[in-house]
Amino acid sequence: MQHGQVEGVCLSLKGTTVERPFGPDSQTFKVGGKIFAILGDDGGLSIKLSEVAYEALTELGVMRRAPYLPRGGWAYTDDVTGWDDQELSDLIARSHELVAAGLTKKARLELGL
Repeated sequence: MQHGQVEGVCLSLKGTTVERPFGPDSQTFKVGGKIFAILGDDGGLSIKLSEVAYEALTELGVMRRAPYLPRGGWAYTDDVTGWDDQELSDLIARSHELVAAGLTKKARLELGL
């Protein structure tokens, strides 16, 4: 998957906003003010994973613990171009779902989730 495609997938998810709070080298995608993906201009991507997905993907060595996000199942891949489009799209969508599920019911309703 190409960098621009990852950006497109993130922006296509309901209620998504994008910011650059960590500087000009990375985009932070949020739902309800909570981060669900961080995409570096270098092609690195951090996303939130379920416990099962985190264990499986880190054990296989295709992802590792996300730098600066040591808790809560955050994983990092160095290069999005090595991923199958559908697989990475699904992981990003699941990250969005996991983060959105932690929002209040009111916030989810306001975002149409």
